[in-house]
Amino acid sequence: MAKTNANFAEEIKKYGAKDFEACYNCGNCTAVCGMTDKNANFPRIYIRHGVLGQTNDILNSKDLWMCYACGECSLNCPRQAAPGDYMAALRRYTIASYEPTKITKLIFKNNFISLFITLILAVVLGFFLLTIKPEYELSRWLFKWIPYDAIHNIGLVIIILTSFSMIWGIFILSKRIVGSIPKNDKKKVSIIETIKKVSNELGSMKRYRNCDNEEESYWKNKPEYVKPWFVHWTIMWGFLGLLFATILDFIFKDPDSTIWWPSRILGTVAGLLMMYGSTLAIIYRTKKITRSYQNTMLADWMLLVFLWIAGLTGFWLEISVGFVLNNLISQFIFLLHTIVSMELVLLFAFSKFAHAIYRPVALWFYFRNNN
Repeated sequence: MAKTNANFAEEIKKYGAKDFEACYNCGNCTAVCGMTDKNANFPRIYIRHGVLGQTNDILNSKDLWMCYACGECSLNCPRQAAPGDYMAALRRYTIASYEPTKITKLIFKNNFISLFITLILAVVLGFFLLTIKPEYELSRWLFKWIPYDAIHNIGLVIIILTSFSMIWGIFILSKRIVGSIPKNDKKKVSIIETIKKVSNELGSMKRYRNCDNEEESYWKNKPEYVKPWFVHWTIMWGFLGLLFATILDFIFKDPDSTIWWPSRILGTVAGLLMMYGSTLAIIYRTKKITRSYQNTMLADWMLLVFLWIAGLTGFWLEISVGFVLNNLISQFIFLLHTIVSMELVLLFAFSKFAHAIYRPVALWFYFRNNN
């Protein structure tokens, strides 16, 4: 007999779910969903799991990550049970459940604690960065009050902790999904073919486009470059491009030179993509133009605002290189940019951003075990 959690309904509402218990299992949400196929029947089945408190069925799921939150199910729900918001809440719940330190639960469930943790991490990262830039005026001021070694070691501990949490979360997700797949359903598709399918989905967002092509959709006749799939695509690849450019800079750039053009070009293009996508996403959520943008939690806002600030300050620094980089204002902008960028990376496992890792993992098992 499956284990149940009698308090799950109240618990999941803390993660952003609405009155999902109003569902009377008509199946309309599954019928209108462009993401469902013969092997999946979300969101209907997950509402049933939630009502019964079957948390293991939720935490073991790969189909949960197939949903791109287009909002069609909520728009067409005759009971206003908001199944789209419920699915988003389930993803927050699973991210928090996979993460071993339980910090994510505090971040998602309590806005004050979320802001407090973010602020404390920003202060620690700022101090840590000053240990790397001892020539800065801010550094010389800081080291009069706090020992260099103490700051540096605290920063390293945080980096190690967050890295461990992310790796552990991926391990738990993979283990749960593998354990939930019947033995006779495993390894039906070759590894090479699976890699192709996952790469194609991440590169083209082909499944996500199905969300925007419904006949009655708000996006039906809109240009591709303003549709949610493209906004999501630009944010994802913009961030990954910037991360890769930073890694290239660290490995190949001559410390005595100010510019290494391969990483500079990649970073500029990626930064433009990320700024474009995050700007549109902020506008859509502010105006609440469709059902999927009407229920925005603090975690969603923080992610988008951090991405936008990282992009803006990055371009400011790029323009200022060779001109005013050594003055106090530029030092502050450099710290702000680096702190925000490092928070995005370090909070990867503790925020909504974790879906950028969990969804590809789920896609792997989805394509690997489905012909």
